[in-house]
Amino acid sequence: MSRSPYYGFHPKCLNLRITHLAYADDLLLLSRGDTRSVSMVMHCLNSFGDMAGLRVNLLKSNIYMAGIDVRLQDELLQITGFTPGTLPFRYLGIPLAARNLRSSDYSKLVDAIAAKFSCWPRQSNSYAGKIELVRSVVQGIECFWLSILPIPNCIVDAIHSLCRKFVWPTKHPRIAWNSICKPIEDGGLGLKDLKCWNKALIAKTLWKIHMRKESLWIRWVNHVYSHFGEVWNWGWHKDESPLIKQILAIRNDIIQRTGSVDAAACTLNSWFTNSYGIGKAYDFFAKNNGKWPWKPLLSRSCLLPKHRFTLWLMAHSKLRTRDRLVFVEDKTCILCKVQIETVEHLFFQCSFSCDVWREIRAWLGMSKNMGSPTAILRAFRNHYGGKSTLDRMRIMALAATVYHIWNARNRSMFENEDPRLQDMVKRIKIVVLRCIPNSIDLCTALI
Repeated sequence: MSRSPYYGFHPKCLNLRITHLAYADDLLLLSRGDTRSVSMVMHCLNSFGDMAGLRVNLLKSNIYMAGIDVRLQDELLQITGFTPGTLPFRYLGIPLAARNLRSSDYSKLVDAIAAKFSCWPRQSNSYAGKIELVRSVVQGIECFWLSILPIPNCIVDAIHSLCRKFVWPTKHPRIAWNSICKPIEDGGLGLKDLKCWNKALIAKTLWKIHMRKESLWIRWVNHVYSHFGEVWNWGWHKDESPLIKQILAIRNDIIQRTGSVDAAACTLNSWFTNSYGIGKAYDFFAKNNGKWPWKPLLSRSCLLPKHRFTLWLMAHSKLRTRDRLVFVEDKTCILCKVQIETVEHLFFQCSFSCDVWREIRAWLGMSKNMGSPTAILRAFRNHYGGKSTLDRMRIMALAATVYHIWNARNRSMFENEDPRLQDMVKRIKIVVLRCIPNSIDLCTALI
């Protein structure tokens, strides 16, 4: 069909002679809006149906027309038998439109995330479990859209609101969602900031245009803007698509930060010549400070998610100890029943907690004082922060001890269950031993 001199290409597809886009069974046919070209398209479809036995489903097919009069539109409808469609429509789940997308066009993305949250139990899931669900499932849904389209701020805010309500089912969350989305180096939990992630994903498209990668869309974009030369010289006007505007805005941002076009091109190449480019680009746009002192401990992959989360809350002093609870009149520590229950007292000054720390320190040979958060940071930074098996066990024991002290406090407060020192120490040791299976001989000697 494309070789026929009588076939009229779509005006935007003439130079590259593009007739269709296809992915699996989703087919998009492109032609000029005249009866001869459309008749040739239908003839090809019918010939294919005669040979393969696969016919066009008229109920699932639409024709989209623009720039032609009503009489010609009626003729084309008779030739095809298709139902006239209206823009925007969805191709591979992404809305396509001849204008800027409205916030309502992103409703499928927001609805898909809301549907995930609605089918997950909120009460039985721990905070750490909810964070992992957001990290692994929800951000996977977002990634497909964010790599193709610039996401408006209102949609980003709507997604953040859904995530925040799922993790913190209260009007007053303990920590703001923007803080959770910071890297661990800055005191967050390493969830992706959608605005920076959107930039990082689209930056790869900028790199592909710069490198003139062999894909149909990249060839088409480079051809349309060929009169500008390289992508670094492209200009834009108000009628450009939001994607092109975002690509050029990212280009300008990289140039401004790196100082020159050559430096920006080298930066793009350093990101995307390997499989870790998106992460490097994200770090570039996220503007990390990397000064949080707890990062060396919380960034360890050996920590269980629930232990990491409790330790993270403790490091931020956001655990709801009795001194923070308005509805509790008696502020006395429920474990030692002597002093006011604060974060520092509960974990480091309470007599019960001190006994637990003494047992764990003796088990793992930690002689340094750990009677406060500052002392813990100093001890692990200077003495116990290595990569040996024993140091990994010490870091895991730290997080497990904080978690089990907090758990014992909650059981004592809400279930009237008195904690037992040896039972807690045993549980902590078992957690550490199970997470490091190759260290059984060493652990047997230490236990």
